[in-house]
Amino acid sequence: MISKINILLYITTLFFGNTHAWAEDSQGLERATFSMYCYWTGEAALGALSGVKRSNIGSLDGKEVVEVFYDPKETNVTEMVQALKKRKSFYSLLYRTPQEKRVALASLSGKEMEAGSQTVRYIEAKHSLKVRFPDIYPLDLSEEQALRLNSWAHFSRGPMPQVLIPEQFKQLGKN
Repeated sequence: MISKINILLYITTLFFGNTHAWAEDSQGLERATFSMYCYWTGEAALGALSGVKRSNIGSLDGKEVVEVFYDPKETNVTEMVQALKKRKSFYSLLYRTPQEKRVALASLSGKEMEAGSQTVRYIEAKHSLKVRFPDIYPLDLSEEQALRLNSWAHFSRGPMPQVLIPEQFKQLGKN
């Protein structure tokens, strides 16, 4: 089921372009924004991690960035940086709030972090899923489902992750 916030964000995107930022929620998620050479690879690398729940891609201060919302009980900034470095897709962790700066200081060396402005220019995310699996992309996917499937589509390894529910399989014509 599509949430009210997703519908509102979709309508806002249609009329004003994709410049939204996810609202903080009551799920206890934290935000991290990473600067890298390729946001598609970065989004796919981070999307493969358990605990990363949502993502946005775009540019901030002229840099390609991936912004993720993650559950700190399941993953942390250090694990995310390691995943990005493994794909040779990490420049720095950008912080915008005092809380994000504290997390950065506890996790990284000073040269791996930098202050960023408050304005991220977002573009359409989940590129690999849309391009490589156009039959799956339009399904009524949750953000977390889309993130996992996008990671799989980008790296194309193994069978599709078991994230679809029976109704979605029916929409695909699979039982």
